[in-house]
Amino acid sequence: MLLNGCNAGTMTVGHYDGTTGEASKTTYSKYYDNGDWLLKDKLGLVILVDHDKKVIPVAHGTAQAFGALGPRDSLVSGKLSIVLWNFDSVPHQEKFKRMTVPSGSLDFQNEVLTAAPQKETETEAGSFPIFNYGTSIHVTLEVEVAEKPRYIELDLLRRTKAQLNQYFSGGAARPYPWGARSVNQ
Repeated sequence: MLLNGCNAGTMTVGHYDGTTGEASKTTYSKYYDNGDWLLKDKLGLVILVDHDKKVIPVAHGTAQAFGALGPRDSLVSGKLSIVLWNFDSVPHQEKFKRMTVPSGSLDFQNEVLTAAPQKETETEAGSFPIFNYGTSIHVTLEVEVAEKPRYIELDLLRRTKAQLNQYFSGGAARPYPWGARSVNQ
């Protein structure tokens, strides 16, 4: 519980409609993600970013209450993971070259990832600065798929708490092109 309390990755945004007088809140999680096909109906790609901001709960709350949060509060570390979803009965090797994000780029140095048949393969792929109060991250991934260059552009969405329950609970359809399809079906 203490570790959970030390990570300030969630964000709550209030909304007020002046016309109707209705107020609402949206609570965002600390996870960004999106996915696309690398090989249609055979190999899917998901890019995950974990919003990683370590704080001391009492000190951070006190600083926030006094309006004493500084420029260092604007940027946090985004921990990057790549997941390959192999729906095929044969392995696939893909060469990862570079990913461009708003704060710069990550050079993967032609790292080859192998997606085992009918498995999800996840690997940590580095980290980069992200905006602490953002709700999406635009990425461009340069990869070789079946020995052909591809550029994939995705907007990684910061998932709300409600979306995590909707998309990632047992048996739910994922928000990716393959939906509820499982790699071992």
